[in-house]
Amino acid sequence: MHAIRIALVVLGLILATPALPEESGNNTAREIAPGILVLPGQLQADHSPDGNSIILRGSEGLTIIDSGRGGEHTTALIRIVKDSGAPLAALINTHWHLDHIGGNARFRQTWPNLHIHAHPSLDAALAGFHADNRKQLELLLPTLARNSPERARYAAELKLLQLDRALAETDRVTGSTTLKLGGRTLDVHVSPHSVTEGDLWIFDPQTKTLIAGDLVTLPVPLFDTACPEGWRDALETLSRVDFKLLVPGHGAPMTRPAFESYRSAFGDLLTCSTGAADKHLCIDAWMSDMQASIASADAPYARRLLDYYIEQFIKTGSAGRKRWCADPGSGS
Repeated sequence: MHAIRIALVVLGLILATPALPEESGNNTAREIAPGILVLPGQLQADHSPDGNSIILRGSEGLTIIDSGRGGEHTTALIRIVKDSGAPLAALINTHWHLDHIGGNARFRQTWPNLHIHAHPSLDAALAGFHADNRKQLELLLPTLARNSPERARYAAELKLLQLDRALAETDRVTGSTTLKLGGRTLDVHVSPHSVTEGDLWIFDPQTKTLIAGDLVTLPVPLFDTACPEGWRDALETLSRVDFKLLVPGHGAPMTRPAFESYRSAFGDLLTCSTGAADKHLCIDAWMSDMQASIASADAPYARRLLDYYIEQFIKTGSAGRKRWCADPGSGS
């Protein structure tokens, strides 16, 4: 059973280290551009994360981008939609991490005929990565003390994973396309083999707002299922988009100069971490480059995450790099 515990930890600090059911995000959405609201997620130590959720208001209804993890954040998101009085046209998932798809089941319960647009890697992850994680938890739970906090945390994660196909997409997005949802025209693009096997990013030409999903995250890039070089290429692609404002998967909306600082710091982090430099120098460089975007309270957690990611996912020969960069079509 010790091997199972280790395997669960190696799956990543963000994806598979569940915390207590407590949540501490901001459940108030704010408008960042005409017809675009952001419900902030949260990413902090000792809490299960939620990604940012975006509400797009069109002439015929609302479109949601990313549904949160399924707890308080998702409850707030559903309440916002209901209180608007507008019909819900569609839900888009930028990628298959649980903090972005975990609310899908609750949205389906509330709107049974809802269209959920996502890359096919979501479907593959449910059958692969998430199914494997579920099996490991099912083996681990009986070995834990019945009233232990650890058992409660892992039981909550297992309950979410057991939703299985209720988290799946209904409409596959396999390549770049234009979708008219709720009376609003959106340019939807696919970045292959970057944060996951297939990440969607959305551009709203009406307001020149780019919704990047986890292709951009603060306080650090989240490498749990990423191929670093593919991710760097995706950021290069985003830099060529004529956007005014970028909404990351975690963190506050960014101006173009802030994004360019992120892109530059990301490239420097890869160069430093795959070279001969001590990893702590690489971490120091990231913190210095991104100091304007990282709150002082988040700095210790950011350093902890980067220390882990450099060893497990960025360094040449790391287990994460071998897994996620080996086969662009793998979903498990």
